[in-house]
Amino acid sequence: MHLPRVRQFLRLTIPRRPHAIVIIFTLLLLIAYFTAWRVFMCNHGRWYWNWMVSLHPALALILPIGQWGGPPDNPPRWIQEIYDAPHMSNFKIREFSKPIWKNDYHPKYSHSTTKEEDPYLKIAEQNHHLKSPSLIKLHIFSTVHRKAYHKRAMIRKHSPLFSIPPEYRHLIEVKFVMGHNYHLYEEPEHKDWTINEEMELALKEEQDKYGDLLRLELIHGENLREGKILEWIRAVGDGEDGGRESCWLFKIDDDTVLNYPAFLDSLMDFDPQKSYYLGTSLNRWPVFHHHFTGMTTGFSWPVVKTMAAGINKMSRQEIEAWWDDDVLTGEIMFCLPSGPWCQSSSRSTDSSASKYSPAYCDPHKPPFYGYGSNPPDLDRRTGLIRYDYVRHMGDENVRIVKGDIGIHGGSMKPPEGWEKEYMARVEGKIWQPPSWMHKFAEV
Repeated sequence: MHLPRVRQFLRLTIPRRPHAIVIIFTLLLLIAYFTAWRVFMCNHGRWYWNWMVSLHPALALILPIGQWGGPPDNPPRWIQEIYDAPHMSNFKIREFSKPIWKNDYHPKYSHSTTKEEDPYLKIAEQNHHLKSPSLIKLHIFSTVHRKAYHKRAMIRKHSPLFSIPPEYRHLIEVKFVMGHNYHLYEEPEHKDWTINEEMELALKEEQDKYGDLLRLELIHGENLREGKILEWIRAVGDGEDGGRESCWLFKIDDDTVLNYPAFLDSLMDFDPQKSYYLGTSLNRWPVFHHHFTGMTTGFSWPVVKTMAAGINKMSRQEIEAWWDDDVLTGEIMFCLPSGPWCQSSSRSTDSSASKYSPAYCDPHKPPFYGYGSNPPDLDRRTGLIRYDYVRHMGDENVRIVKGDIGIHGGSMKPPEGWEKEYMARVEGKIWQPPSWMHKFAEV
């Protein structure tokens, strides 16, 4: 309604008072900058900063910094063993099929259940005997703590498998990842690192019943930031989780609620033979190098195999060095081996550009906008594709988070809080596989 007046004002003012326009424009920029600064200084400021940088990496160079401190300007840690591993293109995924069972096993049950039967127990018993490749491995990070059993029981009650049509459940693997229980882990009065035999017996009974635990040999029995993420990747890549190959491997925190149908639909757009690193950057700490947060982080199978090969060459001291697991995963992505299209005269860590052709094949060449911003979605040196779900996954109570694919937060740590969120977001939703997958349905 007032556009003609605005146009008239600008037409008359700009030629006569150009300095006034410059002042007004500068004031608007200052107001926007101050507003952004105030937002970034709030409790969830880094979520908003990360979101804006995801719109364009150059914004990292001009946006104000919040309480977390400035972004890094130094290269990430270098892991030579990862760089020396076989490139992802050397690993071919196996096409999945109708279910193939170990040792001529045949399912004992139909897909129907009675009220007295545990529907998850039947599914778990069958899946434990599968050897055919899966579409995806959903590995939920749990602990050996007594309270963690109740959380696993709640997740089993609302298993991801119940969001999958029965004839396709053989394509989905669900496991809980944990270490071993030492007395000192739950009983600080114990001064030695001896096995808690009572808890280990309970965990053995749980494994005998469901067969869905992946137990790792970890320093101190159980940890999060002393090698658990690396030991998990190595174990899966080496087949110690049961040996099934897959298209995708995802780590999920047990305080995350995933909308499984929407999540699986999102993966249908990607070719798992390519190299993928997937997750959301909204909750990452900008003071560290680019990484996705641990609520849900995944890889295509060739990336898993390359990382596992490299981790197998690392020393225990390197693997168990204390560091944030999400940050470490992001750093590994910078160390992946160069593709066969990069012809290097040396595998040395020497970053002399003359050794690499073309120039982007230099593994130490910083991203165009520096290490403090987001690297390109496609890494031309390695072929790695970083896929950021951004607002589709994130923390509760952050306004910009849609959370239509995944949500997590403190209220979902207790089993009853997790169940409440699940019932509101996921209950009753069933994934509809695309038509090209119909030939893999169990008859």
